[in-house]
Amino acid sequence: MKLDPKVVVWEYTLACNSNCIHCGSDAKVCRKNELSTTEALDLVSQIKGVGFSRVILSGGEPTIRKDWTKIGKKIGEEGMQFGIISNALAWNLKTYDSLTYLNPFSIGFSVDGEEKLHDYLRGYSGSHKKVFDSIRELKRRNLVVCAITSVNKSNLEELTKIRNRLIVYGVDAWQLQVASPMGRMAENLDLVLNERDYYRFGEFVAETRERVGYMNVQGADCMGYFGELGKRIHDKWEGCNAGIKGLGIESNGNIKGCLSMQNPCAVEGNIRNNSLENIWLSETNFKYNRNFQVSELKDKCRGCSYGEKCKGGCQSQSLAFSHEFHNSPYCFLRYETEQKENGKNKKRN
Repeated sequence: MKLDPKVVVWEYTLACNSNCIHCGSDAKVCRKNELSTTEALDLVSQIKGVGFSRVILSGGEPTIRKDWTKIGKKIGEEGMQFGIISNALAWNLKTYDSLTYLNPFSIGFSVDGEEKLHDYLRGYSGSHKKVFDSIRELKRRNLVVCAITSVNKSNLEELTKIRNRLIVYGVDAWQLQVASPMGRMAENLDLVLNERDYYRFGEFVAETRERVGYMNVQGADCMGYFGELGKRIHDKWEGCNAGIKGLGIESNGNIKGCLSMQNPCAVEGNIRNNSLENIWLSETNFKYNRNFQVSELKDKCRGCSYGEKCKGGCQSQSLAFSHEFHNSPYCFLRYETEQKENGKNKKRN
């Protein structure tokens, strides 16, 4: 397995000033023993040493920590691209000036609906207004802005309205992803998409990619795989890249293949006990992707002709739904196949 380190997503703190119903991290207060500024600066150098080219600060809410600009600056000094995902609730003029100086390759905001629904889902009145006021200011400063939408049953019907608003505000990119049953979302299972909802969601993403060429529209890795619809969403699906191209870092120094894997089994080590290079290069880590065998496919993924490439879809989603790897709960190809079979059965009857 050839390793190709590209992107690190770093939970800089678990503390958060929002209270999202669908938060997969259950972010509220900081973890015990979060990395100090000195440890974080050293970790940036280690990330560069392994060969990663992009580092995205996430949370929780990364700008709650007063030292986030030091880390952003260090990322740039190491020759890597700096990105950030924020809710903007704590932002002020100094924040905008800092971002202008740091010039991130992307500044991401969650946009989960029109104002009433967005504020409800995020548990903070005024959140929607703050986000779009911030987008307006950042675009005035010619910075790159990305919107991120976590789709569930409550906002599936608002996607068109969200799209229209993002176009008006000149948002550069839009990542659409499924709200999986982990963290606080696990307490709101009535909002989880069923297979038909998921396919409708996929149709919307495909149609938006084809219609809105001036905005970079991406279905996240939790969307796919193969089939007619899959081809319209991913130019090429090579399977989950956790531990191959991507890496997740928790605020206490825990290392995962993907930050979205909210399961203790995904932790491969901690930078306080071992170097990042040793964790990354260990032959015993990230086995679910690096040493994958087709025989590991579970349930409906077992026997699929695309199994070797697909590996059972998004591994964080698999863990969220079934608490095991290689068991995707959603699949465009599977849905299309089942619909064709149902159609044949109806004709026979």
